[in-house]
Amino acid sequence: MKLKEKILLKAVEMFNEQGLSSTSPNNIAAALNISSGNLTYHYKTKAILIEAIYERMHTASQDFIKLEGYLTLDDFRKIMARFRDFMVEYRFFFQDLFFILQNYPEVGKLYEESNLMRLKQGRALFEYYIETGRIIPESDGINYDFLLHNIWMVGAFWNLQRKIFTSGQIIEHSMDLVDMTWYMILPYLTEKGKEEYCQINEFLKSQSNSMAL
Repeated sequence: MKLKEKILLKAVEMFNEQGLSSTSPNNIAAALNISSGNLTYHYKTKAILIEAIYERMHTASQDFIKLEGYLTLDDFRKIMARFRDFMVEYRFFFQDLFFILQNYPEVGKLYEESNLMRLKQGRALFEYYIETGRIIPESDGINYDFLLHNIWMVGAFWNLQRKIFTSGQIIEHSMDLVDMTWYMILPYLTEKGKEEYCQINEFLKSQSNSMAL
């Protein structure tokens, strides 16, 4: 692995563990046992390093929603599972989201581009579910752009709820992103969709029980 890649990966690791503002390029260089000059040769500033990390994130997230072949409702659940794992891998970014967007405008531009792309892909996925009879068509009381925006909001700030609700008075355990968004689509399902939804849940339960044995 080239040093430039090692620096990027170590930066993500340290940002996740210590926080973005508490980790300097010098800290990263020391952790890699290289000189600060060696690090700045590859990434002249912390801003450039953060931009490189987000470019990597942007590329990785482009294939989260693949509209190919026959898609089941379980594909929606798997998309959210991939996004959850992605958020854990780069959790510093979502925990420091406001700070990053305010202080690193180039990252902000890419982040907006990523979100617009995902909302467009999500809309196409919901249109497919309407066409195949799994979710009910839009009407005066149903707007899937709003639903997708709500799903995006839950996803973008999911990591924060684990830091906010720590007493257990509201929820005993922090809720998984997949469960939160999986339940969000339930009210919009047709009878065909509900049947498929129940079948998927039963399959997941049987898998969970098998693993517990």
